Amino acid sequence: MKRKISDIEKQESKLSSILFKKSNKFTEKLSKNSYAHKDEKKPAWFDEDDEQFIDNTAAPNSKEKSLYANKLKQKYNTLMGTPTWAELKETKNDEDDSEILRTVGHLQKVKSIGLPKDFLEYKKFPAINRETCNEGAIIRCLEFHPKLSVSLVAGTSGVVSLFTIGGDANTKLHSFKLKNWNVTAAHFTPDGTEAYIASDNNHNYCIYDLVKAEPKLMQLPKVVKKPNIFKLSSDGKYIATSIGLDEVYIICAKSKELLRSLKNNTNIASVAFSSNCDKLYCYGMQGEITVWDMSTFKALSKFHDQGCVTASRIETSACGRLLATGSGEGIVNVYEMSNLTSLYPMPLKTIPHLKTKITSIKFNGTSEILAISSGYYPNAIKILQLPSYHVFYNFPSNLNLYQVQNVSFSPNTGYMGISNNKGRAFLYRLKHYKNY
Repeated sequence: MKRKISDIEKQESKLSSILFKKSNKFTEKLSKNSYAHKDEKKPAWFDEDDEQFIDNTAAPNSKEKSLYANKLKQKYNTLMGTPTWAELKETKNDEDDSEILRTVGHLQKVKSIGLPKDFLEYKKFPAINRETCNEGAIIRCLEFHPKLSVSLVAGTSGVVSLFTIGGDANTKLHSFKLKNWNVTAAHFTPDGTEAYIASDNNHNYCIYDLVKAEPKLMQLPKVVKKPNIFKLSSDGKYIATSIGLDEVYIICAKSKELLRSLKNNTNIASVAFSSNCDKLYCYGMQGEITVWDMSTFKALSKFHDQGCVTASRIETSACGRLLATGSGEGIVNVYEMSNLTSLYPMPLKTIPHLKTKITSIKFNGTSEILAISSGYYPNAIKILQLPSYHVFYNFPSNLNLYQVQNVSFSPNTGYMGISNNKGRAFLYRLKHYKNY
């Protein structure tokens, strides 16, 4: 037994000596090749006057003549530059060594690869609500949780369901029914503890507590009988709601109190908060956009959406630089926020790819993708890469999505969800993005 143990120890000792000695030899060799064995460069000529000059002008307390000589050389090079005849040429080995040093570890800068312009790499997953399919024929609400791999699906039946996503099967976490509700809006709060849900045929709105798994009904202001607009700001502070006339009502999400009524010149088709929630953009039916200050509740400016006959949807990007409008004619205009200073600003880009009324506009979280769709025609959806505005030619390709109602992206764009008029919420994994 002792002999076996000693044999094992000998083998281990031999193995470690081979490994570590080779490693040491390699580093020693690398060091020697790089520095120790470099040829000593001789001067092109020797000038006795230089030596005499150094002797005569060197400070009396100088330790070595060579130090002062080096200083003179440096001063000359600084003033006059190094002559071409004095420049040292690197040998092939020197170049190789320098290349190694430039590319070792974190010293080498890795170029970030952006989203490809024309081809969207994706994988189709099972439908989010395949387990239930009872949320209604038309799924208008499809939202991703801000923290967890969870999705909310709701539609015309009044059933609201939550699912875990990302696996071979999407598991239902919880489901509840709001009687006689046609769910048209749903938003998670930033911390993900609550979801705000509304219907265009009910005076109440619902706050669903995800921790307790309890829905609670809250009343809207009396003037808002049936809201066709219901939007929660991304910071969770404000609710903007309207019945489609010229007034938009601002509610404090925390106290549930009506803060202010914002009166516009025309009936409002859609609203959007700015990325930092300090402004509200109200899109009038005739294409007039009013910008409201959320601290003073005063109108800051107005401008007209170019070429708009009938307004439909408005959306802002998470980066805070872009604003997109969609009209009843199927045209989408994208504006730069910094250029919205005149009454008739020019769009950064006009997207004419759809021919029917725009019902959904969505930017992804990195503002690299813009999804536009119309629920009035089968497969009327286009996914564009930004800032090139190229349409991904391979999506939807031969997929039959029917009439697309809503498009949504997970917080880090790892997933894209698409709902339709057949009671389905499709799920796609976008491979370019590594996180949920």
